[in-house]
Amino acid sequence: MSDTNNKQQKFACAAWGFRKLEIPEYFRIVANLGIESVEVNVDRRTPKHLLDSCSDEAVNQVAHWADEFGVHVICIAADNDFTVVDASDLEEQIQKVKRYVDIAKRLGAKVVRVFTGGNANENLSSELLKRLHYAFNCAGSYAEEHEIKLAIENHGGLTVNGQLTAKIMEGIKSPAVGVNFDPANFLKEGVDPLIALRYVLPWVNYSHWKDVRWNNGGTEYCAFGEGEIFWKPILQELLNSGYQGYWTVEYETIEDVERGTKNSFVCLNKMLQEIFSDTSTAWRK
Repeated sequence: MSDTNNKQQKFACAAWGFRKLEIPEYFRIVANLGIESVEVNVDRRTPKHLLDSCSDEAVNQVAHWADEFGVHVICIAADNDFTVVDASDLEEQIQKVKRYVDIAKRLGAKVVRVFTGGNANENLSSELLKRLHYAFNCAGSYAEEHEIKLAIENHGGLTVNGQLTAKIMEGIKSPAVGVNFDPANFLKEGVDPLIALRYVLPWVNYSHWKDVRWNNGGTEYCAFGEGEIFWKPILQELLNSGYQGYWTVEYETIEDVERGTKNSFVCLNKMLQEIFSDTSTAWRK
C-alpha cells in the first residue's frame, strides 16, 4: 500500500476489527489487500486469534500461517491491567506482559501494544502512579533485553487525555516503553487529538489510525477519512517529529472490515502523499 513518494513510511493492519475471523482468513484478506504487516490479538476476548494463555504450539501455528500467506506479524495486541492493588496480582500481570514479549519475539514482531488498565472513573493517585511506574519499568526492562517495544495505548480512563498520559510516561525510565498514539480514541473521549499529541509526542513509538463521526447524538468509530477529524495538522506534527514507527490502520467494525480497512489505507496513503508533496513544493520555493 506504500508509494514511492512516501516509501519510508511503514504501513500495517490492526487486528481488532478482524477478531471474529480465524487467523488464516484474516491473513488471507490482508494479503489480498496488498498489506504486508499485521497485528495479532493475544487476549482472553479473542479466542479466534490467540488467548492470553496460549501455548507455544499455538504461537508456532500463527508463525506458519504468516509464512503461508506472506505477511509479517509486527505487533502483538495484548491485554493487561497494571492498576491491580494486590502485589501478587500485579506481579502476575507483569509476568503476563513478559509472556507477550516472548510471543512477539517468536513471531518476529517488534511491538507489544499494552494498556494501563483500570476503569474509566479511576483517579490517578500517587499510589496508583507508583504502581504503574514500577510495573512498566519491570516489563520494559524485560522487553528491552529482547529488543521489543511496549506501546501503551491511549484508551480512555487513565490515558483519557495527553496530560495524564504524559504524567504516566514521565515516571517510566525504560526506553522500551512508549505510547501507541490513537487520535480517534482521544476524540471519542472529547479530547482534541492534536493537543493530546503535543503532550505525548516524545514517547510515540506506534500508532493506530481510524476516525470518529457523530451519529444520533453520540460518537462512533469509522474508517479513516470518513469522520470528523481534521487530519493534516496531526499527520504533519507526527512527521515533523521524525516518527519512524508503523502507521497501523484500525477499522473496528466487523461487518464490513475488509471495505473499511481498504478505504482507510487508501485515504491515509493519499493524505501522507499530499503532505510530502506540499512539503517538497514549499522547500523548492
